[in-house]
Amino acid sequence: MNDFLDKLANVDRRYLFLLVIAAILFPIVRPLALPGLKVTDSVKGVYDQIEALPAGSYIGISFDFDPASKPEIYPMALAVTRHAFRKNLKIVSMNLWITGTGLADEILTLAANEAGKKYGEDYVFLGWQPSPIAVITGVFMDIYKVFPKDQKGNDARSLPMLKDFRNFTQLGYFVTLGAGSPGLPHWVQFGADKYKIKMGGGCTAVSEPGYRPYYPVQITGLIPAMKGAAEYESLIGMPDKAYAGLDAISLGHFLILILLALCNLIPFVKRFTK
Repeated sequence: MNDFLDKLANVDRRYLFLLVIAAILFPIVRPLALPGLKVTDSVKGVYDQIEALPAGSYIGISFDFDPASKPEIYPMALAVTRHAFRKNLKIVSMNLWITGTGLADEILTLAANEAGKKYGEDYVFLGWQPSPIAVITGVFMDIYKVFPKDQKGNDARSLPMLKDFRNFTQLGYFVTLGAGSPGLPHWVQFGADKYKIKMGGGCTAVSEPGYRPYYPVQITGLIPAMKGAAEYESLIGMPDKAYAGLDAISLGHFLILILLALCNLIPFVKRFTK
């Protein structure tokens, strides 16, 4: 018995690394949809506002992140976009981070193709402009002065969806999905607070403590990191990348806890068998 325990206690660490890698990769390749995920009020606060909008309403989405924060922000951005299209809302989108322009275009195109939506009629992507504070202030006054052309180079005034749209005060709801600065605080201070529009947000895990005080007075909801994204995916009934990522994190943590317990149990068992 003691010989077996000695071998177990001195197993090659490379086998442990492989075991942890397997535990993390398996749920990503084959999602397990582990039970126990509870939807928090802050995540539901974003969902409820979008769900309550009548078809044909305008919703603004700002994709304020970059490839480095893709694992946390991309899934929630895709889930929110899918939800807006499912509700037949008209999406007016943009981004404050030039490094996230390609990701924003990818999300919109993917969700639009799934829902059978047409560019210019059901959604527009205005793109990026420098000087974020001036951009935020400008889109609440006159979007055509800030974005005379959209990301594709079209004259913004020529897009059918924007025929009767002048500025962001006409939005039924606004969501910023961001990884830092410029981002949610700037949209609150220079946009939502000043022009009294309802707003929600999504953020990385490290940003959540700093953004939490804005909820629930200045923002109706906050989607925090991968866990929040998984909650939103469950609300719209479309488990995807966030759910798989959360399964991987959970399974990895379970394995580490088991290994820690085993390491602490072996000396006691050896002492008892003596």
